[in-house]
Amino acid sequence: MAIARWIDSYWGKARPNSPAGADWHPLAYHSLDVAAAMEALLETLPCLLAAVAKGAHLSVPVMRRALILSAALHDIGKFADNFQIKAPDIRGRICPEADFQPRSGQSHGAVGLSLWADGMRYKTTLAATVPGLDPWMKAACAHHGAPVDQAIFHLADAMSEPAQSDALAFVEACCSIMGLPGDRGGEARFEVWRVAGMITLADWIGSNQDWFPYAEPVLSIEAYWRLAQDRAATALRKADLREVPAAVALALPDLLDGSALPSPLQTFALNARPSGDAPSLYVVEDLTGAGKTEAALILAHRLMAAGLAEGVYWALPTMATANSLYERLDKTYGRLFAPGGRPSLVLAHGARVLNDLFTGSIRIGDAMARSNQSADERDAETQCAAFIADDAKKTFLAQIGVGTIDQALLSILPVRHQALRLAALSRRVLVIDEAHAYDAYMQAEMVRLLEFHADLGGSAIILSATLTQRQRREIVRCYLRNSRGARVNSVKLESADFPLVTSVTSGGIMETPVAPARGTRRDLPIRRFDSPDQATNYLMKAATAGLCGVYIRNTVKDAMATAIDLRARAPDGVTVDLFHARFAMGDRLRRENDALQRFGKRSTSDQRVGRILVATQVVEQSLDVDFDVMVSDLCPMDLLIQRAGRLQRHDRGTGRPAPELCVVAHTAKGVITADWYAGLFPHGQYVYPDVGQLWRTMAVLEQFGGLPLLSRSPRELIEPVFGDEEMPTPDILDTASQRAQSKESAKGAMGRLNSLRPTNGFTRQGGAWESDIRTPTRLGEMSVRVRLARWVDGRLTPWCADAVEWKAWRLSEITLRASQIDDPIAPDAAAAKAMELTQSSWPDRYDPPLLLPLIPTEDVEVWHGTWSKGQTIRQIRYSAREGLQI
Repeated sequence: MAIARWIDSYWGKARPNSPAGADWHPLAYHSLDVAAAMEALLETLPCLLAAVAKGAHLSVPVMRRALILSAALHDIGKFADNFQIKAPDIRGRICPEADFQPRSGQSHGAVGLSLWADGMRYKTTLAATVPGLDPWMKAACAHHGAPVDQAIFHLADAMSEPAQSDALAFVEACCSIMGLPGDRGGEARFEVWRVAGMITLADWIGSNQDWFPYAEPVLSIEAYWRLAQDRAATALRKADLREVPAAVALALPDLLDGSALPSPLQTFALNARPSGDAPSLYVVEDLTGAGKTEAALILAHRLMAAGLAEGVYWALPTMATANSLYERLDKTYGRLFAPGGRPSLVLAHGARVLNDLFTGSIRIGDAMARSNQSADERDAETQCAAFIADDAKKTFLAQIGVGTIDQALLSILPVRHQALRLAALSRRVLVIDEAHAYDAYMQAEMVRLLEFHADLGGSAIILSATLTQRQRREIVRCYLRNSRGARVNSVKLESADFPLVTSVTSGGIMETPVAPARGTRRDLPIRRFDSPDQATNYLMKAATAGLCGVYIRNTVKDAMATAIDLRARAPDGVTVDLFHARFAMGDRLRRENDALQRFGKRSTSDQRVGRILVATQVVEQSLDVDFDVMVSDLCPMDLLIQRAGRLQRHDRGTGRPAPELCVVAHTAKGVITADWYAGLFPHGQYVYPDVGQLWRTMAVLEQFGGLPLLSRSPRELIEPVFGDEEMPTPDILDTASQRAQSKESAKGAMGRLNSLRPTNGFTRQGGAWESDIRTPTRLGEMSVRVRLARWVDGRLTPWCADAVEWKAWRLSEITLRASQIDDPIAPDAAAAKAMELTQSSWPDRYDPPLLLPLIPTEDVEVWHGTWSKGQTIRQIRYSAREGLQI
């Protein structure tokens, strides 16, 4: 049997995993591998197929054929000579007669799109039917992670006439065995984003050599198609992407491992019955302790049960908060789904490989990592399919994802493979927790994310204790505009109640007041200290009396100085701990765990007695810690409310003094000077530069005598500081305040500029995706990763120990501002050579983190290092107790 030239004369893959077997894989075969992977993917994820068809105004059968065919044609640009010459040895063997010398270096994606546009319309018998594939081919040619705009070049400069003819013959063969797509359908502008992500996923599956090994070109296209279909069915089973249906019912005890009376907010969630006619948004505003987490899980389940999603992604502000929630969901997340299934739970942030619970949860194919345990035990544990866990870009393929908001924001920024994130996220309930915790840049990204999510039919839940009315209106406006397909310039929200749930459903907008949960609302009187010294005296007196306390400082430098001062004065029986962000990752994780054990909900009086924790903002969000007494540097009102939520958070019986909020600040009354804040906090002024916000925060506290969270609505505390009707600021502070507000406005504008715009369609959008452009999820000074090492007796070892060397190096990482460090200085020539050798062995050796060797001092806990910054030589001290000091 003669094999078609377009099978045996064109290679598609040429990097075999093993020297045994074929050293190249025919382009036609690889294309069918990917098409078969798409077919199996659609069989595995029918709800995703139905959602795409609905969004494109096509029937499911027509959409299915279009997706499979466009997947088959994703690499037609590889027929071009300018691609085939990339493997000259293989080209010389399989097509010795080829002598065309291309004059264009266009990517095979751009060539494929040009071939489709120029060739298919005029040179095949399919000219009347190919318009139905036009939008999907634009997505298919973008399978390497970025849109491909049709380049202005002559196709003949990249591809000979015989190659064009062979490519078009392959297209006709694919159409013959897979079927023509049919009608083009309606407006598909938004769905192209999702289809681009789906084709990328199919390409990744179809390129896996364990599932689709290289093959000699001996089978006809029809025979290989049947083989590829069989392999694809096996591949999808091993990828473990099949989604478990939602549980028929979910009650509060399912999430709390026992009986519990629902809070008013949880009662609202239990009674919610969202319709499957349109995606839904819930903006949930309530204070800490109201059960927002369980309420959001119940709402997410209701949305899944209504057919609006198959899973959840929970976006949090920090890695620490993500770790905490991940561990919290460990034993209960499976109860959202029907019994007998194995939904994946993934942890999604840059240091997830250091989380033993996550790495221990990964299952490989059908084999469980903990095969020595019973089925009942395995079903109760966290599980994640290996295919999902091996790449952060696949995060949203898990049915439950818990991670930082950055992972979700990457889906709407011009970064490689954002469309894959967007496609998978579209079938997840997006939960944005602590929605108030972001600056103007991230707020702009967040609402753009909601626009995209609504475009693709995604439902969302927003959780916050301190949203302003303006922020709530903007969230609802952006979501409503894109979920209903009509531009909405303004939204009128009437309610000033708190707690409040704002719902956007098929029935319209509804604002539902909710009764406060028992124990969440209280009036906290204020005690003001004029200086940090007064604060430390207060804390020392409380600790000496057997209480535990916390001092939340606004900068690492201030926290370190305070801890040193307190330790120098601490009598026997008083222990001072320090927790901030400038620790190596391993030391920071230990300190975080220590804080949760000593001050968490289950801590005992023996663990707490006489302890003082000096911390920075790392304790103010989502960490379930509880202190008898609290002091805080003055910070903006929303953050102060968050911090106050860690003061006597849990009921511990008698023996504690009445709670009061202690704040270090100057009074907002009387004569105000230009250095009203900076004089007291010379370092903190750079963390919170809007002195007007800070003054208004103090003025509101003094006006109401503290935080009246019981007798007044939190809105009465928030709106005068941040809202539409801000309290007037003293004239002397206006200039600095307006300067800070202008910078925040600029950040918001930058966030909108950097984010993709759904209305612009699936294009490169003004230079986005260029290789020399990096778009961050967060603004701020550039940071660098530094790995700390010990240099002792001629050996260089990671600062943190671990049995696995790469993990030890990751645990030894610390992130610093780029302005603080240029080049670490080796103690001697031998250390310099060891540093070079060590870095060359790292997986990221082509762009390695900085490596800082430390040498011991007379103090066995403290180690020294040296680095340069310009012409300046800086000495640093590091200890697991204090962290890094410059």
